Amino acid sequence: MVTCISMTMDDLHSDACTLFALLRRDEDSLNDAGKQLVKQNRKYACYVFMHEVDGWTPFHAFVLRGARKMVKLCLKAGVDVNLTMGSPDGVPGGCSALHLAAHRGDVSIINVLISNGADLNVRDNSSKTPVLYASLANNSLAVRKLQRAGADMTGCDVNSKQSPDNMTSSPTKCLLPFVCTGGRR
Repeated sequence: MVTCISMTMDDLHSDACTLFALLRRDEDSLNDAGKQLVKQNRKYACYVFMHEVDGWTPFHAFVLRGARKMVKLCLKAGVDVNLTMGSPDGVPGGCSALHLAAHRGDVSIINVLISNGADLNVRDNSSKTPVLYASLANNSLAVRKLQRAGADMTGCDVNSKQSPDNMTSSPTKCLLPFVCTGGRR
């Protein structure tokens, strides 16, 4: 179980790693540990949720894994909804939680993030927005949700439909009901 008697960097790291381990094994235990952590010391819990381990924070990992209860708990504890992560292997640096939720196509978590003030047009280190992440991952529901919420659709032509005869090198342009420019990383 996560404890928060002291607040050293070693403790932050250890508690963050414990949350990562629980995320992989048992979401019910994760939820219990998160609630206990916040109950014991909300400020410390916020630091744990934002602590970076190999480029990842527990907050971003919760979003990527779809752990909605933990995402809400992190925000309740004071985690900045627009917090960006480091540069873990295989992920462009500077991703926000909204980038990850859009990539996953998790409209439920997108709603939570938007209702907590997520910047719809935040850019990662390669200048991609959440709507472009959703588009490149063929998550049309996420694209539509972001569009309805007011995301900047620059680079996306919502009136364009590609026919099979007009296929390009990007499969995204053929599967979505609109075209977004920009290549995959």
